[in-house]
Amino acid sequence: MSTDIKAYSVHIVQAAACPFPSPQGSQVYVAGMSKALVDRGHRVTVACYGHGEGVIPEGVEVARVPKPPGYNNLRAGPDWVKPFLDAGLAGVLSRLGRRVDLVHAHNYEAPLAAYIARALTGVPVVYNNHNTMAEELHRYFEHPLARAMANQVGRVMDRQIPRRADACVAISPAAVSVLHELGCERVHSIPPGVDLRDFDGVRPERARANLALGDRLWVVYAGNPDPYQDLEHLIDAMLQVPELGLLMVSASDLSQWEKRAAALPPERKRFVVRKNWDQVRDIVAAADIAALPRTVCTGYPIKLLNYLGLGKPTVCAQGSSQDLPGVVTVPNADPAAFAAALLDLAQDTPRRERLSLQAAQGIARTCTWDVRAQALEQLYEGLLHRAGRA
Repeated sequence: MSTDIKAYSVHIVQAAACPFPSPQGSQVYVAGMSKALVDRGHRVTVACYGHGEGVIPEGVEVARVPKPPGYNNLRAGPDWVKPFLDAGLAGVLSRLGRRVDLVHAHNYEAPLAAYIARALTGVPVVYNNHNTMAEELHRYFEHPLARAMANQVGRVMDRQIPRRADACVAISPAAVSVLHELGCERVHSIPPGVDLRDFDGVRPERARANLALGDRLWVVYAGNPDPYQDLEHLIDAMLQVPELGLLMVSASDLSQWEKRAAALPPERKRFVVRKNWDQVRDIVAAADIAALPRTVCTGYPIKLLNYLGLGKPTVCAQGSSQDLPGVVTVPNADPAAFAAALLDLAQDTPRRERLSLQAAQGIARTCTWDVRAQALEQLYEGLLHRAGRA
């Protein structure tokens, strides 16, 4: 951890229209950012829904929307309860807005709630992109008309929400140009990071024993199973490499992908629901190769940093690939190419071990949350000076 901590302390609200904490990409990202800012001497409050799964990072405060009775949905995507939760989030942010320095709002519903708070309190708002709605929203619907309508709604949201922020964080290099095209003026490129302490005490041998993995080489996917992850391409690739086993681990139900993988023999597949990070990281560490088949991603797949930090060479579809040591990039939506890359890594042990070492060292050297938090401090300082709140 860096000791170069700023002399001032800022009170930041991380606004997240989702359950928190939760072992899913966006929530892991918010938790990591929040903990890094706390470690550097700032006060952080996460404003979120009224439920979650896991441990709140030490030192991070939480302000919750009241939880509807019986509502425990951890999945991303639309449902009929979320509009009411988002309205409640606007109320939480409005109450906090008079006592904090800025709101750092994530995804799309949280910025809308933050803009309401800004109108009432004047608190500056940072928008943090995770994706675009045009690439993702329609993937939650199956009927062609519903998909078409969702696509149009997503495009309107893309054009209207990000540009109204006082500053924007682009989570990936590709997102910088996208945000500029959407009318955002002050765009700061700050990729996500990892806390190396999250890898302490990992026990892959425990996961191998618990899941009866034997001596086979295994390919792991760890993350949410939503349609935009394009997991069908991974499963189709695995059907072409009988030497390898498939490990899928998520905090959410995986039954739809178990059905899709029905042709894989039982000894070659494990579908595991785990909501505890320690268990998830053990499973990832127990695998030999990681997989990321997502074809469109203007955000940044947090799981990729965890894969690489745990020393897993990772086969990525081009649409979600990042220029990091340990990544092997293949064309989008091409199961044959994905299978060939997996097989090549499986058969070339020296290369696999070399990429494993490069992956872990690269993450430790350049992708820690402390490095990212210093960039966030510079963004906040400039924003508060412009707003007269320094």
